[in-house]
Amino acid sequence: MPTESTFLFAGLLFLAAALGYVFARFGDADDEEEAEASARTNFLRGFRYLLNEESDRAVDLFTGANDLSDDAMETQLALGTLFRRRGEIDRAIRLHQNLVERQSSSVAQREAASFALAEDYLGAGLFDRAEEIFIRLRDSRVHGVDALKRLLRICEVTSDWDRAVDLCAELNRLGPGNVSRSQLAHYYCELAEQARLQKAPELARQMLTQAEVMEPGKVRAVLISADLAADSGRVDDSIDSLSRLGSARPNLLGEVLPRLMGLASAAEHRGRVAEALRQMGATPDGLRGIALGVIRDPRISDPMAIEYLATFVSGQPVLSALLSPEDRGSDSLAGVARLRPLLHKVLKAGMRFQCGNCGYGSAVMHWQCPGCRSWDTVQPTSSGVLEGILS
Repeated sequence: MPTESTFLFAGLLFLAAALGYVFARFGDADDEEEAEASARTNFLRGFRYLLNEESDRAVDLFTGANDLSDDAMETQLALGTLFRRRGEIDRAIRLHQNLVERQSSSVAQREAASFALAEDYLGAGLFDRAEEIFIRLRDSRVHGVDALKRLLRICEVTSDWDRAVDLCAELNRLGPGNVSRSQLAHYYCELAEQARLQKAPELARQMLTQAEVMEPGKVRAVLISADLAADSGRVDDSIDSLSRLGSARPNLLGEVLPRLMGLASAAEHRGRVAEALRQMGATPDGLRGIALGVIRDPRISDPMAIEYLATFVSGQPVLSALLSPEDRGSDSLAGVARLRPLLHKVLKAGMRFQCGNCGYGSAVMHWQCPGCRSWDTVQPTSSGVLEGILS
């Protein structure tokens, strides 16, 4: 079956043939026709090398060619991009570096080649080299905005969140909406989490205030705020925040429940946590969310949460049929305790988090998809195996 590479090679061949037609149709002087014929021959020879899997010879031929018309330039840029996508970064760098260093390159051509070269370095994880080029291109009329966005991506990878905030301001000055308010709110949440881990609660709260300005009621900010409240001894406030979030977003109880159970370890807070569980488990979605949270996290051993799992199991014919007759009484948790490890294995294999944008699947929650780098697109999802059971 033809691959993406085959189609691109075919397109490049078509371009070469088109160039040949243009050369033959519009060439006037004999010397121009001779030069154009030589360039056309070199391109066709280079494509033959590519189709014969002789990539190094093709690169040598293209980088040694004298022709640097716009069409030839676009062809070499496209070829370098193809190499990068195939993971052949060295060849991509050779092609694009050659275009950057050519004395005959125009300013526009050199900028285009420089941007492509920086993309090669970025794809190879050579962030310092990529950053150096993108910084030079940030004032480019054609590539400036894209260069700033690539710098923003480097900040994300290197966790340089302060600089990411500054770049967002620069991007939005160039064009409102270049960076969404939701994305900027995540950067402030990252700064808040850093400050919390560094035992700087006041700074963390300031960052959360900025996140709230960007996106009121952001789930991540609520979770961090609840953690900060618990850290400072305001446990009741933390429980209230988690309870409201769990009731409003039962699909996120996998994030909420472990925090609540941690707060229930102190006897003086068990009553508040029990009330929070009652509120969250009052709806079918809430009950299901608590049950799934208990199944997913073997560390949860609190009897209150396990009782909700038992209630859920008793309402599921398929699950309750797995219990022995003596374990089906409403007061018995022994059967549920024995069934729980099996359910954990099934759920671990079948339930995951999945990006709604690119389909990336993960066993853990990500605020930013590792696949497509988009924010807030990873959500809990159940596999087909469990849909018929845990419905």
